[in-house]
Amino acid sequence: MEKQKFSARVKQAIGEASITNLYQLNGMVPVHKAIPFGLQHILAMFVANIAPILIVGGACGLAASDMAMLIQSAMLIAGIGTLVQLFPIFHKIGSGLPIVMGISFTFVSVLCFIGAQYGYGAIMGAVLIGGIVEGILGLFAKFWIRVIAPIVSASVVTAIGFSLLTVGATSFGGGSGSADFGSAENWILGSVTLLCCILFHIFAKSYFKQLSVLFGLVVGYILAVFMGKVDFSALRETSVIAVPHLMPFRMEFHADAIVSVVLIFLVSATETIGDTSALAASGLDRDVTPQETSGSIACDGFVSSLSSVFGCMPITSFSQNVGLVAMTKVVNRFTIAIGAVI
Repeated sequence: MEKQKFSARVKQAIGEASITNLYQLNGMVPVHKAIPFGLQHILAMFVANIAPILIVGGACGLAASDMAMLIQSAMLIAGIGTLVQLFPIFHKIGSGLPIVMGISFTFVSVLCFIGAQYGYGAIMGAVLIGGIVEGILGLFAKFWIRVIAPIVSASVVTAIGFSLLTVGATSFGGGSGSADFGSAENWILGSVTLLCCILFHIFAKSYFKQLSVLFGLVVGYILAVFMGKVDFSALRETSVIAVPHLMPFRMEFHADAIVSVVLIFLVSATETIGDTSALAASGLDRDVTPQETSGSIACDGFVSSLSSVFGCMPITSFSQNVGLVAMTKVVNRFTIAIGAVI
């Protein structure tokens, strides 16, 4: 009897699970129906989340085992950062909006330079300090946010979006540096994937339409396996479960590296302002609140500092996932949290 009363109180607090809650910020969605929508967000950001690690790690001359460890940390930090954005800590760190977090491309150039000059440990030291600075700025955003005109954040997000066009085009051709770049096989694979996304969105019924990106990715990957484009040999020496490493690199602190990274964190904060505003406008049909903006920036900063403890690069909101929310109108926090846990 007590269990039944407790269950009834829980249901009353969170409401009945319903598929219609996909389009509401709060509320429960049946888990088996929430999983594909959460997974779609993860597949949309997966490559972009690990690519900065591969680029910066390669520039620093890291071993393959270190790169694998950092990729593991990148996925872990992306999940933690997304959960913090969805469910703010102390109502201060995190926006409470369906923002998906991942390793930022914005820092790649400066971190490659710092890593080549001082080593990877200097990157971690600079990210630790820079993240704390951005986090503190986020907590006091209401005092300075008014000086960032909407046109500024909009321009930053637009510029980043345009810069990603070349990434998509390069991936469509087979990936940067691939021996068969632009081959007929790559064009066929990319075209089939794109066509599957479009056709699924046209012919699917009801809420299934919003899974078009997931459908295209799954079909494209299966086709890639049959075309011999997927190499599983790299998995032979990996364990099924591995525990992330704390402080895998000895941190170093260099004034010029720290100043450079702090300046880029300010650019990243501007991007986050734009992403948060765009998500509220396109997904929730309203303006973002100062508290949401402040929490979003604070999450960017403090989780980036946590990222450095795991040897990873700074984290930020992912514009492609904001675009996915705008396209599907799926804004449910529980659903996005399923993806974060995955």
